[in-house]
Amino acid sequence: MVTTTKREEEREERVQRISELDKKEKHALLFGAAANFIMAAVAWIAYYYSNSEAVFLDGNYSFIIFLGILVALKISVVKTHTTETFPHGKFFYESLYSFIKGLMILGILLMSMATALIRIAMFFTGRKEEIPMLIFEPILYYAVVCTVLSYGLVYFYRKQNLSIGNMSILLRTEQKSSFVDGTLSLGVVVIAIFLIMGGAERGGDFVLYLADSIFVLILSSLLISEAVSIIREAIIEMAGGTLQDKDKRKLFEDVIYSTMPKDLIIQDIFISKNGSHYSIMIYITTNEPGYLRKDIIDTRNEIVRILQKDHPHLSLKMIPEGKIILV
Repeated sequence: MVTTTKREEEREERVQRISELDKKEKHALLFGAAANFIMAAVAWIAYYYSNSEAVFLDGNYSFIIFLGILVALKISVVKTHTTETFPHGKFFYESLYSFIKGLMILGILLMSMATALIRIAMFFTGRKEEIPMLIFEPILYYAVVCTVLSYGLVYFYRKQNLSIGNMSILLRTEQKSSFVDGTLSLGVVVIAIFLIMGGAERGGDFVLYLADSIFVLILSSLLISEAVSIIREAIIEMAGGTLQDKDKRKLFEDVIYSTMPKDLIIQDIFISKNGSHYSIMIYITTNEPGYLRKDIIDTRNEIVRILQKDHPHLSLKMIPEGKIILV
């Protein structure tokens, strides 16, 4: 088994690795915040010159992401702080952040759908003069730039999260948010090209006044599932539910089963996640009446030692049941 000196060295290595992971997460979030602020500013300028509600939706979405990242940066600093009330840290802030972010995204999409429906109703009730006509060129220029930036962020967040073992719920949430943002921008590109290439003339007043609203309505309804997915995962984590990442669960179980001595029988394994903190409970029993507490503790420490190399925020309990006898 591992000596005391060896454990101290591993503990120091783990602390250093946590610091490196936090730095990577913070730098990725800072980069994302700057990119989203730029996209929001460009969107509002483009909206002013184009009268496009789709562009306005995209800009508001980018600004919400920017504000959210500022909160995420604060969370990345305080999540590892321990207190008497939170002896394992404040990782629940990460899950709470994702939940609120998901609600905000859902709210923006629903509000945009409501605005689109109001414009459609105005058109068919003879009030089309109250609907501003679209100007297509600014829409196209804006959308191309923001599509490239948004999908670039998706790739960047994914790469950064993979480099830290895909442990950051903050980066995963921002990756999903940027995917939604990129899809919004890509949709704007498609509709702008269609209109510039003659779609406006062929469609008449309907296209000139309602193309934007129809697009917002369709795309928002398609993207609602992403917001619901963020909310669902956050609720499961905050409620202490089972780990939803099947690949991660299999990785943990493989290590546990390969490390467990043959005299200890695993009855069940429960794995949950709160933010970037993993909690594992292993229910064990044995047919060996003289099995020592020390052997169980040593086994537990060995499993933790292996798993914490790539998952530094981790706690593990081995719970004796059945015929086990502790001496």
